[in-house]
Amino acid sequence: MKAIEVLRNILIVFWILLLAVNVLLVLPEYCACRNISENGKGKTIWGYTIDCIGDNEEFSLIFFQWIGCWLIGIMTIIIILHIIYKRKKGHLKLEE
Repeated sequence: MKAIEVLRNILIVFWILLLAVNVLLVLPEYCACRNISENGKGKTIWGYTIDCIGDNEEFSLIFFQWIGCWLIGIMTIIIILHIIYKRKKGHLKLEE
């Protein structure tokens, strides 16, 4: 039971770090290039300019979607581990 709690806490920390990377780095670049015409330059919310050529635009879209899938997957695992932890904790209290 302790292993489930430790694994859950490690996944929560990893999820928070991945969410921070997504919100602070990937999402601003994706939003900056989303509505720019081909070979244009976009400005992020942080104030720096990026080139929105075809490869960068497609890469930022794929990277944005990839990190989003990882966030959803890790959150699902965290929820499952939390449910398992609470059920096992409840069974241990009933046995005492």
